[in-house]
Amino acid sequence: MANIILGVTGSIAAYKACDIIRGLSKKGVTSTCVLTKEAKEFVTPLTFRTLSGMPVYDDMFFEAKNYGVKVQHIDLARDCDLILIAPATANIIGKIASGIADDLLTTTVMASEKKVLIAPAMNKSMWNNAIVQENVSKLKKLGYIFIGPAKGELACGEYGSGHVEEPEIIVEKVISLLKKKSLTNKTFLITSGPTREPIDDVRFISNPSSGKTGYFLAKEAKERGAKVIFITGKTSFIPDADIISHAGSADDMLMLVKKYQKKADVIIGAAAVGDFTVEKASGKIERKGTLRLDLKPTRDILAEIGKNKGKKIVVGFSAVYGDGIERAKKKIKDKNLDLIVYNDVSKPDTGFESDTNEIIILNKKGHPIYEGKGTKEELAGRIIDLIEREF
Repeated sequence: MANIILGVTGSIAAYKACDIIRGLSKKGVTSTCVLTKEAKEFVTPLTFRTLSGMPVYDDMFFEAKNYGVKVQHIDLARDCDLILIAPATANIIGKIASGIADDLLTTTVMASEKKVLIAPAMNKSMWNNAIVQENVSKLKKLGYIFIGPAKGELACGEYGSGHVEEPEIIVEKVISLLKKKSLTNKTFLITSGPTREPIDDVRFISNPSSGKTGYFLAKEAKERGAKVIFITGKTSFIPDADIISHAGSADDMLMLVKKYQKKADVIIGAAAVGDFTVEKASGKIERKGTLRLDLKPTRDILAEIGKNKGKKIVVGFSAVYGDGIERAKKKIKDKNLDLIVYNDVSKPDTGFESDTNEIIILNKKGHPIYEGKGTKEELAGRIIDLIEREF
């Protein structure tokens, strides 16, 4: 289990640290809280002790009053995996930037060789102050990592930059920084979202794919150090990828995949690519009488890639309505896949648009190597785990 130091400073946003502790705990991360004197004016040490289940540290000279105790700031700095300061005031940012170590939190930061993540919270004028920005710039150059601040309503009633980043976003960033960079020097090409086959200039054939699975796969690969090329249909789930390209139709997506495939070590076809297309009419078809659409199959993206994949790892998805495990096994052979993720979209609360899924992952021999149900984020982690084994 990972352990972080959570430094809390004297800001009205100190209560947000409570939600950060809860969020990290759900991810299996322990928070050891180090409070400044000012932080205790906003939230009591007992609150942090109760939520974290760990001792709370706030006394610079604890060891001087307790004979035989180790030097606290050295011990804390060595035993943690990361230091998070949230919320971080202009004062604490300035002290760290100036090398001032006059309380337990700043001495712990100075004694640590671990990554330090800072989530600022202050009035917008303070945040925009040239001295504060100079301190932030200096710390960034030294390798300190900042998250936020976000724009929002401030405690003073004003609106602007200075609002501490939301706890769930801070938690995601911490988890990302804690993950082992096991995929450094690998490049993932991931397709995501639905494709659209135009009927005319205002209508199209598509499907209800949300793009969540592709998003979480990209996020997971990125967090493990991989470069990510993300090719997506229309969706609001866009990750922090190295290259992002938007595709309309299946042919558009195929063209983009071919454009980037040479750069990739792994190609994951998580997009819900339409199986059929239609000859597009110009303008808008008038609504009168019966309309006949002549559908023809789209080109199979992964089958095209699988013909000359070389040493690339190619992963496919098989979303089937009703039991279709044999179809998934056939796709492995037909498309020359290394892994396939099978799921039955007829089951309630799984598949399209859902936050959860139930999958079976088959290897190139058609043997099940993983079966489970969970959130799409959790399952993305399992899929990336198995891809790592392929290396």
